[in-house]
Amino acid sequence: MKIGITGGTGFIGGAVKRAALAHGDDVLLFSRRPGKERRAFSFTEPLDVSGCEGLVHLAGESIIGLWTREKRRKIMDSRVEGTRRLVEGIAAATERPKVLVSASAIGYYGNTGDTIADEDSPAGTGFLAEVAQAWESEALKAESLGIRVVLLRIGFVLGRDGGAMQLIKPVFKAGLGGRLGSGRQWMSCIEVDDLASMAVEALHNVSLSGPLNAVMPSPVTNADFTKAAAKAAHRPALFPAPSFALRLGLGDLSHLLLDSQRILPKRFQEQEFAYRFKDVDSALCEVFR
Repeated sequence: MKIGITGGTGFIGGAVKRAALAHGDDVLLFSRRPGKERRAFSFTEPLDVSGCEGLVHLAGESIIGLWTREKRRKIMDSRVEGTRRLVEGIAAATERPKVLVSASAIGYYGNTGDTIADEDSPAGTGFLAEVAQAWESEALKAESLGIRVVLLRIGFVLGRDGGAMQLIKPVFKAGLGGRLGSGRQWMSCIEVDDLASMAVEALHNVSLSGPLNAVMPSPVTNADFTKAAAKAAHRPALFPAPSFALRLGLGDLSHLLLDSQRILPKRFQEQEFAYRFKDVDSALCEVFR
């Protein structure tokens, strides 16, 4: 299968590219810096998806950074407009791709507290929930074009070479790590290569459509995540960050750290997906290796 990947030069996109090539697929990247082997990605013009049999859509403004009004606008608009241009490109194609795997996020469920959520759970509230719902709404428009659409709701991604762990690893290696707030909030994580394998599975498994939670089978509390990270870094974790300090310093971004998301990958479990890392402890050992 010839696969087109938006956001293919990023942390997750690079992993998806490697997984697709290992599967035997041909890969084409879309980028805002097009070149010899990259097609143009645009927020204003339909994408040229000709020749692509499958698409993985990952492009979007990073949610890391203070959520100013302008940052919020970029987060929302990059996902809505980018997905809209992609679907417009699908509509314009002479031979349309068979499948669109569009990134989303477990932020869709909002703050779940101690309640377990899966793909059958309702949407939550809050900024990230609104973003995920708008993002998915645009992707689902491709169904009217006869395209199978998979919504990959991605959890907290663990990996050695990018993502939020680039910020977290140095802190724990310096022995300055600690729980965030009470530490009782739930985290639903996924290792980046497992995430890439999930994307490739979604491309090729014609029985899959709609939302899929891309997370490990075992959510952990932030306190347990902290212990696992400290153990993997061979350092103590003695410096907790109080909730009030995070809210004061980070504003609304603190929701990303303090909200609880206890999410299960019900549909991947039904498919008996073969995880490389089924728990946070083993994944963090790889991250800090």
